[in-house]
Amino acid sequence: MIELYPQSDPITADCPRCAGKEMPGTALFFQGPHVLGEHACTDCGLAFYATLPIGHAALFPVAFSRDGRFTHFDKKEGSWMALPLIRSVREATAVAAGMQLLQANPGGDLVVVNCLDGCFGHVFTKLWNVYLLQKKFPAKTLAVLLPSRFHWLLTDPTVEIWSVDLPLEELHKGVKGLDAWVRKQFARFRSVALSRVPVHPNPAALDLGEILQARPFDLEDFMRVPLQLTFVWRSDRFWLNSRLLALVDKASIKFGLQSWVRGILCYRQGRLLGRLRQKLREALPEARFYLTGLGKQGRLPAGWTDERVEQIDLEVERGWNEIHRQSHLVMGVHGSHMIIPTALAAGFVEILPRHKVRHLTEDIGRQHPGRMGQFLGRFVDEFSSPDLLAEHGVRMVKEFERVYAGWKGDVHEAM
Repeated sequence: MIELYPQSDPITADCPRCAGKEMPGTALFFQGPHVLGEHACTDCGLAFYATLPIGHAALFPVAFSRDGRFTHFDKKEGSWMALPLIRSVREATAVAAGMQLLQANPGGDLVVVNCLDGCFGHVFTKLWNVYLLQKKFPAKTLAVLLPSRFHWLLTDPTVEIWSVDLPLEELHKGVKGLDAWVRKQFARFRSVALSRVPVHPNPAALDLGEILQARPFDLEDFMRVPLQLTFVWRSDRFWLNSRLLALVDKASIKFGLQSWVRGILCYRQGRLLGRLRQKLREALPEARFYLTGLGKQGRLPAGWTDERVEQIDLEVERGWNEIHRQSHLVMGVHGSHMIIPTALAAGFVEILPRHKVRHLTEDIGRQHPGRMGQFLGRFVDEFSSPDLLAEHGVRMVKEFERVYAGWKGDVHEAM
């Protein structure tokens, strides 16, 4: 943790212009998803900002001058985070948002957990730290900076919620007035520290059923309950099974033409879903098929129960949770908000785009230990055919009883 109040830990950063080492920080600034140190280089005189090692900034640190002329960050791995941050400061893009204190505590020693992020999965995994910190520091008060749509994931009334009412896609621009609002809260506490918010906490130490307020699929019920298979859809994350269409998709993103091609890509994905269901149905005629996810564009083939929406709210989240926790398998493209479905379903098949290989685990909520994790958690390439996805799904269902019995130790050598 980083101590902030009443005394602050020393904050240093290297100068992005002259590479001067360990320049001391003069102040801190809550930008939104990031907490920045304000620095002045004692060698060349440059005034610059640098990220504190919190969340993804611990993996991809950024330093930059206030006008954005001088920068230092990992341009290969960290541009996705650094460039929006630099732009937000250089162009003063911060957006006004409603900020609200919920479940206020009387005081004591505070730990602030910053879960503001423009990515749904990032917010969810950052929140895991709240539950881990409660166990590690039961005497401390926790306050969570949180997008307002995620309130439902915090059920403990002793945890303060510092709510920011702003759409996720706006958060990277920064939150106007957040720094002053946060500092005002500090005065109520004896001391304030900032959690480092690791972005890859171990889910084995968590009760995901408690967090999601939904009981995950019990493997003991796999052979007892009606077979249910679910595909998680998103109208801007595509399974295309076509190198040409994948190139069209990437080009449309680069040149801002997504709206022109989205209908074609959704149509293609719908066709693939039709073939997938047909193949699964041939081997698993008893299966029920559900479709959840964001965006209703595209003609849906027959046989799928359509639970997609254009806007997500609490009622939708809880309805989807019921579907996912009753699903033997969930399938979908990495980035389609797969993290909660995979936390609740018995197993998953994730379609992994090649440019997302380095982020393989980030959209997965739960894996079973040992070989059962390998058996019920599978990844396939973005160009995989419906036949291949169906083969994985069929094998997972038909071979489950045998694999599960061996995994539990119910199968022994005859004496």
